[in-house]
Amino acid sequence: MKKLVACFSILVIALQGAVAQDIMDIKKYREKVVEYNQDIRSAQLGVQAADANIKAAESDKGPRIDAGVKYNYTGRPFDPTNLKPVGAPADEWLPIHHNYNANVTIRQDIYNGGRVKSNVRLQESKKDIQLAVENLTGNELVHYADQHYWQSVGRKEFLALAQEYKVSVEKLVEVAKNKYDAEIVSKNDLLMAQVKLNDADLQVLQAENELKVSIMELNRLMGVDVNIPTAIQDSVKFENFVFNTNDVVERGLTQRGELKQAEAEVRASQALKDLTASKYKGSLHVYAKGLYGAPSPQFGRGAEGNYYAGIGFAMPIYHGGKKKREIAAKTIQTNIAVLQKEKVTDQIVLDISEAQYLLDESTKRVILTENSLSNANENLHLITDRYQDGLAPIIEVINAQINWQAAYVAYINAKVNHMVKRSNLIRATGELYN
Repeated sequence: MKKLVACFSILVIALQGAVAQDIMDIKKYREKVVEYNQDIRSAQLGVQAADANIKAAESDKGPRIDAGVKYNYTGRPFDPTNLKPVGAPADEWLPIHHNYNANVTIRQDIYNGGRVKSNVRLQESKKDIQLAVENLTGNELVHYADQHYWQSVGRKEFLALAQEYKVSVEKLVEVAKNKYDAEIVSKNDLLMAQVKLNDADLQVLQAENELKVSIMELNRLMGVDVNIPTAIQDSVKFENFVFNTNDVVERGLTQRGELKQAEAEVRASQALKDLTASKYKGSLHVYAKGLYGAPSPQFGRGAEGNYYAGIGFAMPIYHGGKKKREIAAKTIQTNIAVLQKEKVTDQIVLDISEAQYLLDESTKRVILTENSLSNANENLHLITDRYQDGLAPIIEVINAQINWQAAYVAYINAKVNHMVKRSNLIRATGELYN
C-alpha cells in the first residue's frame, strides 16, 4: 500500500511538472509570435533582396562579356569585284546576299564618374532601410503582443476574482438563510443575497467567455488553432522593474528603428544624388570583340574570323541644363530626408520621456490600489462579522463586497497597465526586438 501511495505521489508531482512546463510565459509567447508573423518574415525577405541588389551593383565593377549572332539577307549587295585580290578564286569573290556572324564582346569600364560606387552605396543604404523596417516592425509587434498577453493574464485573474466573489456571496446567502430560518431577519435579506448570487454567477460566465476570447487572440498571433486551450500565467506578478534609465535617451537614439530608417534615407538620397551626377562626368572603357561569319574581311563569300580591340571615351557636353536641374532636385530630396530625420529624433526623445512618466505613474497606481484592496478586504471582514452578530444590516455587507470587488478589479488593472508600460518603455528605447 505504501508503495502504491508513493508511486501515486510521484505521478502527481510529474504531472504537475509537465503542466508547469506547458505554461506559456511572456518570453516563449514573444518568440512564437515573432516566428509566425508575416510582416516580420516579409521584412526579412526584404533584407535578403537588398543583399542581392548589393551584389548585383558590385558586379558592375568587373568586365562584361556579351555574345550574339546576326543574320540578314541583302537584296542588292555590294559588288566587290574591283577589290578582288590577285589570284583569288572568281567564284568566291562575288556579291554576297547572305550576311551572318557569331560574335563575343568583352568590355571593361576604367572610369565611369563614380557610377558603380554610388550605386553600391545606394543599395547598401536600401539594405539599411530594410533592416530598420524589420527592427521597427518587430519592436511594434512585440509591444502589441505584450499588451494582449498581459490583458489575457489579467482576464484570468478576473475569472479567479469572479469565482472568489461568488464564494463570498454564497457564504452570505448561507448566513442570511440561517438567520432567516432562525427568524432573526426578514426574508428581504435572503432575497437580496440571492439576487447578488445570481449576479455573481453571471459575472463568472462573462469572465470565462472573455478569457476564452482573449486566448483565441493569443493563439491567432502565434499562428496556432484558435481553439487550443493555451495555458498562461495565473496572475500578473508585480515586482521592482530593474531598468537602467541613466542613458535611456541615448540608447533610444542609437537603437530605434525609425531613426535608423531616417538616417538610411538620408544616405540613400546622397548616394542617389551622386549617382545622378555620375552620368555627366564622362566614361572611359576598353573593349575587345571577336567574330566569325561572312562576308570575310576581304569581302569573300566564305566565312572567316576577325577581331577588334579598342578604347572608348565619352563626355556629356550640353543637355539643355538637364544636369543642373536634376542635381538641384536630388539636393532638395536630401534636405527633405534630413528634416525628416530631425523630426523623428524629436519624436523619439518625446516618446522615451513620456514612457518614463507613464511607467512611474503605473508603479504608484499599483501600490495605491494594493493598499485600497487591503483596506477593502479588512472592511469586508469587519462588516461580515458585524452582520453575523446582528450589528449591521445586510446592505452594508453587500456594499462592502462590491467595494472589495471594485478595489480588486482596480488592482488587477493597475498590474496589467504596469506590465504594458514596462514593455512600452523598452519599446521606446528600441530594445524590445533584437
